[in-house]
Amino acid sequence: VKAAFLVVLIVASVAIIWQQRSTPYQHDTGFIFGTTYSITYQYAKDLQPEIEAEMKEVDSALSPFNKQSIITAINNNQKTSLNKKFTEVFNLAEKISRETDGAFDITVAPLVNACGFGFKSGEHPTAHTIDSLLATIGYQRVALVGSKVVKKDRRTMLDCSSIAKGYGCDRVAQLLRDKGISNFMVEIGGEVVTQGINPERLPWKIGVTKPIDDSLNTNNQIQTV
Repeated sequence: VKAAFLVVLIVASVAIIWQQRSTPYQHDTGFIFGTTYSITYQYAKDLQPEIEAEMKEVDSALSPFNKQSIITAINNNQKTSLNKKFTEVFNLAEKISRETDGAFDITVAPLVNACGFGFKSGEHPTAHTIDSLLATIGYQRVALVGSKVVKKDRRTMLDCSSIAKGYGCDRVAQLLRDKGISNFMVEIGGEVVTQGINPERLPWKIGVTKPIDDSLNTNNQIQTV
């Protein structure tokens, strides 16, 4: 009996290994959140439509570049219904803000926009402009009350760009895990989640580019791996 069980175990193990080796890797690329994405995963079929649907749900909740998004409506002081994705990120952002004494703050949008880094064009603001904008900035100035975001100042605006891409990576990674996929890499605009091994049967390697002034994004020098 023991010998028969051992044979079955060996055969099953070989079958699993063969299946893992024979299952192809899919590679999907595209554009989301105002940036590019690249997702590689080992699965029998292409899941790009489902992956993009998941990312678009995040985009429709949190992208300030999307004129129909929840965050755009909040910034324009319009009535809107919050969804689970927006609520999760808002609560997480608030938690990080408390833990960092406000070093992380998603209400920084007016200042980001004034400097031309956000969803509105701008120039380097004067000291007076900065002081005026700072009066509207502060994570304590917004709160989630029931199903609504309540502001102390209507000029306060949210920008989740520093957390939304990472959250999007996490959501796609969870989608892949729910499909039983154990080998994947999800990259959205430089945010990365990996699990398992790559198509060469080796651990994933992530290159970190050298932190130099490179506004045209032409530098490919690697600082470390």
